[in-house]
Amino acid sequence: MKLKKHINYAARSTWNHKTGGTTTVEGFTVNYDTPKEYEGEETAPCPDQLFLSSLTGCLNNTFLYYKKAIGAETLDLKIDAEADVELFNPIGYRVTKIRIDVNVSSSPDFVEINRRCAERAREFCHLTRSIESAIPIEFVITVNSLS
Repeated sequence: MKLKKHINYAARSTWNHKTGGTTTVEGFTVNYDTPKEYEGEETAPCPDQLFLSSLTGCLNNTFLYYKKAIGAETLDLKIDAEADVELFNPIGYRVTKIRIDVNVSSSPDFVEINRRCAERAREFCHLTRSIESAIPIEFVITVNSLS
């Protein structure tokens, strides 16, 4: 597969006339809201949670790209992400740290190949690469051999 040199995405956010809204991205819609502790209705994830979802999704899809390219057989893949957000008065909040746990389940014959796919996902996920100079990212990769 030949990779494109340039990709452009566009999103539009529309306020729901309450405490959140909807973002439309190329025909898909994603709802978001404000947490109750900030006087929101919390009817959908907040943008911070969607940000983490974007990171885990990008890592997942990058892993799957290399899994197919290398021919790995993977039993399961779970990626957990956690962010620390701190208040810096008077300028507001800032994400100060992200921790990402990549957990792959593999048959014994494919443990090292799956580890390579996870390491490549870490190295080539363009979203984590784009933010890593601004936010420290701690990665933990675990590949479990299941008989």
